[in-house]
Amino acid sequence: MSRRETQLLQRAKEAFVSGRARPLEFRLQQLHALQRMILEKETEISTALKQDINRSQYDTPLLELIGIENEIKLAIEKLAQWAAPRPVEKNLFTISDEVYIQPEPLGVVLIIGAWNYPWALTLIPLVGAIAAGNAAVVKPSELSECSSLLLHALLPRYLDKV
Repeated sequence: MSRRETQLLQRAKEAFVSGRARPLEFRLQQLHALQRMILEKETEISTALKQDINRSQYDTPLLELIGIENEIKLAIEKLAQWAAPRPVEKNLFTISDEVYIQPEPLGVVLIIGAWNYPWALTLIPLVGAIAAGNAAVVKPSELSECSSLLLHALLPRYLDKV
């Protein structure tokens, strides 16, 4: 692993340990920012996909962006429910206890994008990572160079970078 990659991973670990991504308000803010990025940069995304894989501007929303937007909307709608403690059945050993399952973020997530659907197959897993409260390192496919460069430029502008 290169020095730059090691530093990036270390920063992501530190961000996770700091707990900044744990509050639901922060996660929702990040999801709304990602949603705003997709809406505001649709033209640039379509242009990058045209240059990378000769995808028609009419196919981009259908094949890439609508799925991302739907995933973001679902995460925003269900986040409080997904993060809430879930009661579990008590047994002889826990009869006098308050027992529940509390969903917790796991840590740092590495998301490796694919060349053929460089936006959907990169951002949909990012939506899940954000919703779960994890820190994420995003590595777009170098085979879709224009999309990779655009993602590299846009994500730090819209999302909290650590």
